[in-house]
Amino acid sequence: MKNKAGDVSHLNNYRAIALSPVLSKLFECVLEKFLSSQNIVDNHQFGFKRGHSTSLCTNALKQTVDYYISRGSYVFACFVDFQHWFLVQALVVLLELSVLIF
Repeated sequence: MKNKAGDVSHLNNYRAIALSPVLSKLFECVLEKFLSSQNIVDNHQFGFKRGHSTSLCTNALKQTVDYYISRGSYVFACFVDFQHWFLVQALVVLLELSVLIF
């Protein structure tokens, strides 16, 4: 419930449930199986790879930045959020799978 002191019978006191995390998990599972079966995943890739978490990625980034700063270099980084792209790709994969199944 959004409002703990609110009326439990009132519909506006409840949050909606989103299905996008379910679709993204399904897409992640399909993509991980495909990538691992093709042996095309680089050793330095952290997404869609079993046993690799964001903390490992963060640690690798920190070590790289520390290395170059300690040698007097500048460090520039560009972070891109591909969340929307992955959602679109998930829908494309699901559509292709549905064509293969039916």
